[in-house]
Amino acid sequence: MKSRIGALLLALPVTAGGFSLFGMRTKASAESTPAYWTGADGSGVVAVYEGGDCPIEVKRETLTFRITDLPLVSFDGYDSTVTAEYELYNPLPRDVSLSVFFPLGLQPSYHDIYREKGAVLPGAEAYSVTVEEDGEVQAADIEFRRTYYSGGYSSAPFNAVEQIPLDSYIENEMYGRGMRVTRYSYTVTAPSEGTYYTFCFIYDCNPRKTQVICESGVTGTIDGRGIAYAFLTAGERREVTFYAVGEQLASVNLDTRLCVGWGTSSEEAQGGTVSVMTETRQTFADFVEEFRPLEDTEFGSVSELDWYNAVVAMLASGESGRLFLSDEVQLLDYLMLWCEYSLTIPAGGTVINTVTAPVYPGIEGSAPKYTYDYMLSPAQYWADFGSITIRIETDYRLYSSSLPFAKTENGYVYTKNSLPMGDLSFSIAKAEYTGSTYDPYDNPSPTIMTALILLGVVVVIAVVIVVVAVYIHKRNVRQLIQKQERLDRGRAQEGHIDLPEESSKDGDHRDEKNDDHKEDS
Repeated sequence: MKSRIGALLLALPVTAGGFSLFGMRTKASAESTPAYWTGADGSGVVAVYEGGDCPIEVKRETLTFRITDLPLVSFDGYDSTVTAEYELYNPLPRDVSLSVFFPLGLQPSYHDIYREKGAVLPGAEAYSVTVEEDGEVQAADIEFRRTYYSGGYSSAPFNAVEQIPLDSYIENEMYGRGMRVTRYSYTVTAPSEGTYYTFCFIYDCNPRKTQVICESGVTGTIDGRGIAYAFLTAGERREVTFYAVGEQLASVNLDTRLCVGWGTSSEEAQGGTVSVMTETRQTFADFVEEFRPLEDTEFGSVSELDWYNAVVAMLASGESGRLFLSDEVQLLDYLMLWCEYSLTIPAGGTVINTVTAPVYPGIEGSAPKYTYDYMLSPAQYWADFGSITIRIETDYRLYSSSLPFAKTENGYVYTKNSLPMGDLSFSIAKAEYTGSTYDPYDNPSPTIMTALILLGVVVVIAVVIVVVAVYIHKRNVRQLIQKQERLDRGRAQEGHIDLPEESSKDGDHRDEKNDDHKEDS
């Protein structure tokens, strides 16, 4: 069995503000100017080696970002790229062959704007891989693969080693290739009056043995029973199908209901028709294949293997079947695109592997910053790692960066004789050069400045609160001491009573009178 060993060759740009395989993609008009666009998501390349831990060493790595233009500034073309060049050394006395993958992610969210303008972003032809050995350079054959990544909808960190396309079908207890799928189909006609209607499919089953999925993707429970929904507009007539994966549902326990509006909270509809149910059965593998898109895209059609594994991964993650059953939402648009190629490094030899790809930044703000995120950390999976040089060739100004770049004639550069800890993130702006060596702390962003100002205000307020609290505390202590002293003066001590001064004086005065009376006697 193959061991998947992560080996970073190329880390494509990911979304601004942090890594997210699948940022929320929203359709936008070409006239709209949102404050935030997601870039093309990606991660580091993974090398699959059948012998266990990858023995290949990286002697040097050079990353070059050639940022000649920025997205949405012009629609005459887009040429910005990132090139990763690696000197790979094989210390073993035998050749080592690797299957290499790097994820291309999804299209950037501004892709639709280019399409509305009649322009296009670079396609498959913009991705290239070459291998140089003994001065001879050859182009590698590239195959585009697809996977489903459920972590894209959460903040879960991406692990390229665990997400690469597989060369075999996923084995899943619930969604096995030979598992039975039963279709329950109805022809439903909604009443012509009103606006919206909900057709409810109500059933009983053991969720560990049967899963019901449907085109709407909306399922749940009601009154202790399972329920799946289909939504229709007034007067609409269409076939509605529900799918039970696993054990067949008992027909005697099936109920249907056509309700007014959305869901079951409203009353049952008056009018409309529901045909008699029909049942058909097939294997899960045939069921999935039936919905595979066969049309070719610029990256080719999705293979039977990749499609099956994507559907299983999607369903196993808890996602509904809507992404591949509905005509309105295409699972293909939510699949992660990968580039795969083979690489052989001779015994005791060295090859130079070069990968070039378009680079799509995230865009933030009305006076936009363009942010490029690049994962460096997966490179720790190589047997050894030497030096790294990162160049940013651009006429734009480097606004901020997680690494301390130095200014050069053509842009900026960073070098280190080991792998940096953490990942690379940098932002550029359209302003002219400042002409000074770049320091990531020289030009803090407005967000950082605002945070620092607020922090200063908070500190001042905190100091005032502390001073006031200390003053009040000392005052209370003094009052408490004074009160205690007054109480002590009236407390019984050693069998005597200490009377107040006025009483004592009165007592003394009476004693003097008594003495005078005795003397007179």
